[in-house]
Amino acid sequence: MAYGVDVTRVNGMVATVATHRELNAKLYKVQVKTAAPANVDLRAEDDAIDEAVEQIIKEINPMAYYVVDANTGLIYIVMDVNSSAEDLQHRIRQIGGGWTRSTNSYAVGTIGPNDIDASGTVVTAAASATGFTVP
Repeated sequence: MAYGVDVTRVNGMVATVATHRELNAKLYKVQVKTAAPANVDLRAEDDAIDEAVEQIIKEINPMAYYVVDANTGLIYIVMDVNSSAEDLQHRIRQIGGGWTRSTNSYAVGTIGPNDIDASGTVVTAAASATGFTVP
C-alpha cells in the first residue's frame, strides 16, 4: 500500500529578481575618510607599493573589491559571511594610528608614503550590489 504525500513549500525562496541576497558572503561599502571627516581621494593611492588602497586591502583581505574612480573615498567589498561592518571599520581606522580602549577613540595616524589619514573611515553593509557593475 502506497501513501502519497503532497508537500508545498511556503518559504525559503531566495531567487527573486531585484532582491539583494547574501548567502555565503556579505557586501560592504567602505568610505575612506579623514578625522575631519572628509572623503579621501583614492585615485592617487593605487599606483605604488603600500599606498592607502593596498594597505586597506591587505588589512581586510576581501574576496573581491572595487575602488571607485572618483574623489569619494569609496571601496565596495565582498567579505566572508562571518564578517561585520564594525570589525572592518575598526581594523581600517587603526592601520595608521592606534585605538584607545578607555576613551574609544582613534589616534590620527597616516597610511602609506603619501601620509593618508583614514581614522574617520566608515564601513556600512551594502543595501545592494549596484557598486559592482559589469560592462
